[in-house]
Amino acid sequence: MKIEARDIDHLTLNVGSPDELANKLQQLGFTLTPEGVEPRCICFQPAEDDVPNYLELIEGEPGIELAVNVAELEGETRSHSWETEDGFEVEAEVTIGDSEGPLPWRPVQHANPEAFMEPEWIVHPNGALGMMAVHAVSDDPQATAKELGSAWGAITEDLFDGCVMVQTGAVELMIWSPGAYQAEYKDVEAIAPEQKPAVVGIAIAVERARPLQALLRANNVPFALTEGDRVIVPAEQIDGLMIEFMPQN
Repeated sequence: MKIEARDIDHLTLNVGSPDELANKLQQLGFTLTPEGVEPRCICFQPAEDDVPNYLELIEGEPGIELAVNVAELEGETRSHSWETEDGFEVEAEVTIGDSEGPLPWRPVQHANPEAFMEPEWIVHPNGALGMMAVHAVSDDPQATAKELGSAWGAITEDLFDGCVMVQTGAVELMIWSPGAYQAEYKDVEAIAPEQKPAVVGIAIAVERARPLQALLRANNVPFALTEGDRVIVPAEQIDGLMIEFMPQN
């Protein structure tokens, strides 16, 4: 399906126990939407007011899927509703398109993008600001990037040997070869998944590195500190999703 993608909208984490994963993410200092309502979400301040920036946790067969924001879409409509701390009801209506490949993704369109931008949900104790990039691994990064670039109407760029970027907006998709990925994230002993292409991690902008490190240590969360004060939490801590915090100071 040929579309004009506006940006990577969000990442869907299908897991056996969303509440269990939510607890792990809270240990990393994230604020989540209220429990008891699916999906539980980690929301960030978006680059564009009408294109949300968030992660959602859904119960299902384990896997990670990209959601790409598009201007026009016909598909299934899903409705969500949360209650803020002051009792205000927040409602969201999202149109979901068919799942595509080669990397699992689907187009989405929001009727109420502001639902994912409530002030109490986009402020995080760990200082997280927004999702900057999604990391994926493919046996043939160039071929995967070419196919996605064509499907999304996106630009692609070879960053260096073994890594190709696909960009539609503010959030970049970084597609790594298994060897390049494992070499880049050797500090957390990253291992490429058996089934590829697959999403393996995200990069999140964070205000400062030191308060984040103190929070992780206090919660006994293992992490690696690498070049540029990047803080990396290994995938085995978050149900297969590596999180790379990028300090902005």
